[in-house]
Amino acid sequence: MINLNHFNNKKIVSIILVLLLCLSACSDENDVEKEDDKKLNLQEISFPKSSIDNKSFDIKTYNDEILLINFWFPSCPPCIYELDILNRLDNNYDSVNVLGIQALGLDTKEDGFLMMEKKGVSYKSIADEDENIMNQLKINVFPTTILYDQKGNEIKRWIGIIDEDVVAEKIFEIGIK
Repeated sequence: MINLNHFNNKKIVSIILVLLLCLSACSDENDVEKEDDKKLNLQEISFPKSSIDNKSFDIKTYNDEILLINFWFPSCPPCIYELDILNRLDNNYDSVNVLGIQALGLDTKEDGFLMMEKKGVSYKSIADEDENIMNQLKINVFPTTILYDQKGNEIKRWIGIIDEDVVAEKIFEIGIK
């Protein structure tokens, strides 16, 4: 049992207020969208010209299709857990494509390629070598997954590990061809 007799009432009230402020500041980022954040269309973002396996890459390949972009890196356990989920989503829906965007720093492009190969991932992944994409999209938590509609508009953003059923439901909401 905790003895609170040595605390005076002002200290207890102060501690409770600080805790309440902390809790109110820690909202669920999975569902929070700030009105003042401009959502960029895919065409406004500069993507690299090659994937992590050094094959040609062009974001226009995904025009007129639903795109699920996942920000990840190989030494991130939640990111690795998601690879199987994302691969199933990519394989289960013809008009939905998944694109991995690997953050560099702790890992190299080769680390990313080897991890995707080990996990049997079939979708492409590119490296954000200069952090340009992450900066433009304000990515600072991994994994982060963003759903884009057929016109390249951001529809939904998930921070942390995605729930496959929730993502599939959102895909159905925006319409599968």
